[in-house]
Amino acid sequence: MKFATSVVLASAFLLQDSLTIEERATATPVKNTGKRGLSFNNPAYTMPFSLSGQNSQVSWAYNWYQTPGSGFNPALEYVPMLWSNASDLTGQWASNAQAAINSGSKYLLGFNEPDLCLPGAGSSCIEMPSAVKAWKQYMEPFAGKALLGSPAVTNGGSPLGLTWLQNFMGNCTGCHIDFINIHWYSNKWAGANYFKQQVQAAHAMSGGRPVWITEFGLDNSTPYTAAELQSFLEEVMEWMDEQDYVHRYAYFMDTTGALMNSGGTGMSDLGNVYNSYPEVSSASSSAPASSVTAVLSASSTASTAVPSAVFSSSESAIFATTSTYTSSSRTTSASTSSLTSSSSKSSAVSSILSSSSSTKSVPVATQTASEAAGITILSAYFADKDVTTAATAAFVQNGNLVINTYTLTSALSLQQDPWWGVVKTLSVLYSDAANYTHIFSEAEQSGMYTVNASAIPSSAQTPSIAASYGASVDVVGVVWGKQQIKTASVFGRIYYQQATKWGFEMSTQLFGVDGLWGNEKVGIVWYRDASKVLKSLVAREGQWVKF
Repeated sequence: MKFATSVVLASAFLLQDSLTIEERATATPVKNTGKRGLSFNNPAYTMPFSLSGQNSQVSWAYNWYQTPGSGFNPALEYVPMLWSNASDLTGQWASNAQAAINSGSKYLLGFNEPDLCLPGAGSSCIEMPSAVKAWKQYMEPFAGKALLGSPAVTNGGSPLGLTWLQNFMGNCTGCHIDFINIHWYSNKWAGANYFKQQVQAAHAMSGGRPVWITEFGLDNSTPYTAAELQSFLEEVMEWMDEQDYVHRYAYFMDTTGALMNSGGTGMSDLGNVYNSYPEVSSASSSAPASSVTAVLSASSTASTAVPSAVFSSSESAIFATTSTYTSSSRTTSASTSSLTSSSSKSSAVSSILSSSSSTKSVPVATQTASEAAGITILSAYFADKDVTTAATAAFVQNGNLVINTYTLTSALSLQQDPWWGVVKTLSVLYSDAANYTHIFSEAEQSGMYTVNASAIPSSAQTPSIAASYGASVDVVGVVWGKQQIKTASVFGRIYYQQATKWGFEMSTQLFGVDGLWGNEKVGIVWYRDASKVLKSLVAREGQWVKF
């Protein structure tokens, strides 16, 4: 996905021409080893970067396509991408990828956002079986010739994002995936902290593989200033440069109004920061205008037609008549074909996607003396695996419950996925200082949550429903999927099963609600036996259990 990246004033992007005439004449492209890259459509826009006298950190570039096009900066390593499994792309991939390798490219990038099927989002939208088949047919032959980057996934919540990528890696048996490729967009409030957590989660999910972030930026769901954008960029760049496992990254994008000034004649203020931060020298504050302006001025404007191979004819017709969305496209000129991507997305698109990955928390209030003991985890399950001890160590902080669902596998120190290929839930039964019991239950990759001991929501408290049918247990809490069940009739059915000693099936029919729509679920019944010992019945959907 590619959201709108800026609402800064055009005046902030005026070219700062501080080079002398002699410096302009002698500035030349110079290779460097920085992690930063350029995501571009117009190859001429790569020319102001990585020049002599700049202290540039930009060393590579990609354009969502397979060839760089005429006018590409020779100091930069070009990295080809197989954008989708569309026949017009796969048909020329083998020859173009090999040509790039022969020219010095050491990396190849997989599909662009196959996890996202939102009209107008500029994503490839590939079903899992087709993605696996295409990878094995077109990417796998280059294993050993170049390092292969995974499909680039969004930071959308499950089943998108890292969940999609995890499922892809599990299904693509025998596939070589040398590094992980992710995209990230969110608002200024989530900002750098959420960005870092997503990168860390990708690294952990992948089994410690290197990470590339080939698109990132602030979306337009919340307005921000040029200073706020620069502060965000400086913080995350400095952090990424310090992380050994972050190999490369590319801000979205190298175009006018972002890394280029509004006239397209040189770097913007933000482009100068991206090129050389933290040491932006006077020489680097300007592109050598005399040497590149003519080339830049001659460049053509990118088309915004919808790729016919990606969307259906009916979808293409919709986008041809609406200005709500601006999409990626493939355009062909006499000299080159290129995948183009818009530098702006509608607020409608950004709000839909950012809502699936936004930070969530319970309102925080001041803790009273009577609540000093805080929250105690009584029992916890990740899918159907008991993780009580690990959850206590990982999630209880200063008496509060702090849970990042993007990093559950690593936070719980799990050596393997407890239920591979399925969206899993974390369900936690906990008590407060007054010994009331509550339940937290959410799907993985759904957000970050903080439950303050002094502000536990009433909806989390478990119901007190007396035993019936002569049952000898007290049901404490019930979860189906990520839904806490409080219905008296469901408790009655469970009590009946215990009293009769019959077995019963974990099913939506039993619980009366689909607790995680469209996904296989785990059912949990916490209860205290006649001796008041806390126990549980836990099983996957369709399995039978018995007291």
